[in-house]
Amino acid sequence: MQAVAIPLGCAQELDGIMGNSHQVVEVEEQADSNKEFKFMVWIYLSTMDCYKDVKGTIYDYEALAINGKERIQFKQYAGKHVLFVNVATYCGLTIQYPELNALQEELKPLGLVVLGFPCNQFGKQEPGENLEILPGLKYVRPGGGYLPNFQLFAKGDVNGEKEQKIFTFLKHACPHPSEIVVSNKHIYWEPIKVHDIRWNFEKFLVGPNGVPVMRWFHQAPISTVKADIMMYLKQFKTKYMSPRRKEKI
Repeated sequence: MQAVAIPLGCAQELDGIMGNSHQVVEVEEQADSNKEFKFMVWIYLSTMDCYKDVKGTIYDYEALAINGKERIQFKQYAGKHVLFVNVATYCGLTIQYPELNALQEELKPLGLVVLGFPCNQFGKQEPGENLEILPGLKYVRPGGGYLPNFQLFAKGDVNGEKEQKIFTFLKHACPHPSEIVVSNKHIYWEPIKVHDIRWNFEKFLVGPNGVPVMRWFHQAPISTVKADIMMYLKQFKTKYMSPRRKEKI
């Protein structure tokens, strides 16, 4: 269990948090450079292991690439460790793009593949058409570091009646790390379900057999995600790989 201090008002997603949730345990003030900031401390499980009895794999699904021309079957990632992320261009968490790029670059030799899925269901923070998303990351979010070095898919829903089938599968395979739900003034789907994604940049890790193994709350730092993945890879190597292959990793 992890406590996280988050400045109120610095991100739109915090405006709609249900203040009467039992998970909101403390509010404090901190002086910094003659400015006062209010902090809300959340207690949540930043990481949640997926269910052990999952039926099916990601290899049963496919999705349209962001260019709108290619349908990518997830079975092409067989044998890889795949990180699914729902992304948005104009979110306070868009700063995770460079961090995800670094994660992909560092862990690619160990078999990690990052996949991004733009979605406009959280605060309307991915308003553009598919062809506008990459230019938005390049020019509106300054610096080439925001351009992903990983595959992006066509914009689509991750919750609700029109959610992409791959996210139906992922969500039902993994319990959500937090009971907190944002106010309905910031979310755009129905019906709302307990396993729903809460905000942009939630993450699911899928093992090399196509079965989900881990899920992260959107506020979990990339450093936490990386540490969890490294621990998982170490455990996977110990459990499944031959001594000769272990020496090469």
